[in-house]
Amino acid sequence: MKTPIRITTRAPLAAFALALLLSACGGSGGSGGGATPPVVVPPPVTMADAFYSSVLSLIGASPEDKEPVAIDGVALTAPENTEPAE
Repeated sequence: MKTPIRITTRAPLAAFALALLLSACGGSGGSGGGATPPVVVPPPVTMADAFYSSVLSLIGASPEDKEPVAIDGVALTAPENTEPAE
C-alpha cells in the first residue's frame, strides 16, 4: 500500500514551485533610460597635394564646361609623411 504524501510536505513544495514559477517570469528589466548616442568621430584631416587637387578640379569640371586638359604638366607628388588620400 502506498503512503500518501502529507499536507505538511505539500505546502513547502507548492511554495517552492510557485517561487520558481514567479522568478522565471522576470521583469521588463528596463530602466526607461535611452541608449547613449554614438560618438561621432570626425575624419582625419588630410593635406591635399598639388596633383590630387588638380585631378579633383578636372573631375569636377564637366566635359561641356571646359576643354580637355593634359595632366602631363602637373607635377606628381608623393609625400612620405602622410597617408594616401581617398
